[in-house]
Amino acid sequence: MIRKQDLNKNWSSLNSVLFESLPENFKENEKERLSYQWNLAVGAEIADISNVERVSRKTLHVKVKSSEWLQTLESLKQEILLKLNSGAGKQLLEQIKLTV
Repeated sequence: MIRKQDLNKNWSSLNSVLFESLPENFKENEKERLSYQWNLAVGAEIADISNVERVSRKTLHVKVKSSEWLQTLESLKQEILLKLNSGAGKQLLEQIKLTV
């Protein structure tokens, strides 16, 4: 008899499947890849008011449209960071730096 636990062990996350289906040049461009992951992690509303600027030393630099959004996103940074690292399947980033 197959245990329920054994049935799920070979499944991949939806994010990893989507990422693997992207063209090779997209995978190599870190900023584009992280912008894509950012949009998945934060959703459409926040994606519309924010833009990934760059990545340096495991820090994702994101620009937002206004100081009101900056304050709102400050409280969500750790949750977003967890989603980004989970979507990447590894500890890709250590922090997010937000600017207006």
